[in-house]
Amino acid sequence: MSASSIPTEDPNVRFSQLDSLMNAMVDAFIVIDGSGNIERFNKAAEDMFGYAADEIQGQNISVLMADHDRAHHDKYISRYRKTGKKKVIGVGREVIGRRSDKSEFPADIAVGEVRGADGSLHFIGLVRDLTELREAQAQSFRQRQEMLNTSRLSTMGEMAAAMAHELNQPLSAIANYSAASLRLLKNENTDLDTIKEALEQINNQAHRASEVIRRTRDFTRSTETRREMTTVPDIMREVLPLAELDAHANNIALEVDIADNLAGIEVDSLQIQQVLLNLLRNGVDAMQGVEPEFRRITVSALYSAPGELSIVVKDQGEGISAETAEKLFNPFFTTKNTGMGMGLAICRTIAEAHSGSLEFRRNPDRGVSFVLKLPTKATG
Repeated sequence: MSASSIPTEDPNVRFSQLDSLMNAMVDAFIVIDGSGNIERFNKAAEDMFGYAADEIQGQNISVLMADHDRAHHDKYISRYRKTGKKKVIGVGREVIGRRSDKSEFPADIAVGEVRGADGSLHFIGLVRDLTELREAQAQSFRQRQEMLNTSRLSTMGEMAAAMAHELNQPLSAIANYSAASLRLLKNENTDLDTIKEALEQINNQAHRASEVIRRTRDFTRSTETRREMTTVPDIMREVLPLAELDAHANNIALEVDIADNLAGIEVDSLQIQQVLLNLLRNGVDAMQGVEPEFRRITVSALYSAPGELSIVVKDQGEGISAETAEKLFNPFFTTKNTGMGMGLAICRTIAEAHSGSLEFRRNPDRGVSFVLKLPTKATG
């Protein structure tokens, strides 16, 4: 939205003729003189700021601004009159407006100028209240965060059997070593080193179970989006233990080929972990009916273009039909009996939110590869 310069011989006469039109406008229309004092104030401006036109006319426009913008406004006008250098003239920008009751709201403002035959300077401001837009954006963001967390919980639900199996092993070991220790303590001739060894085993197995629970809790926790510099190897170190237990439970080999010297990426690590674990989980599902010798998933990373890293998750499953390929990333489309149909759609949304992309390609031999592309400052 912008306001262009309006040539006129007599601005006051011209504005008087336009009063009816101004009052029919949806956006606030405000005219100020060269000193920043309000000359015209339409009906939409009255509703937006809570001032009557006759009450506000003659006051400085800064009364409608929050403290931060008020401190800079007079400076902008003074500099423009002295140097002709435009700071906000002809350029839309977002500001914080202040109503008559001192409440504040986000607003978009565009400023144009009018010069009369006598050279007098006037400014026209078009103001749009952004409150509803910002509330809608905030609601959309909250819904997206809830959807991301639901997707993580769904992924963990699909992996529940594998996690139960992984936890059962250390818990069974703890129970066995505890029972053995109790029997040894009842024997007066028991070597204390033997009991010590059993207690060390209990401690190791407890840590093993605790680590599975910690990684699961970290992955499923609801958290705000937070981007930071990290590396693909660091992300994989968090994902790999969960992915390995899922692959092992389904008799699938998981191979990782990622160099340690790849450039850093600025991402929300948890969201990228979510994408990779979802792709790995899909790979596991894709190989449920595949012969044992082909049950393999490979994860690799490489520079695919200047300033771009690609993480590739390759399976050797039964592949994707042409019909399925067309709908693969559509919300609520799934080939699983119990799937939500949101996993890949959310994964692509995450990739695009990171200025990247998610796509797939059919492998020359069998199966498919999903390619997650992310920007990096390195040129490869």
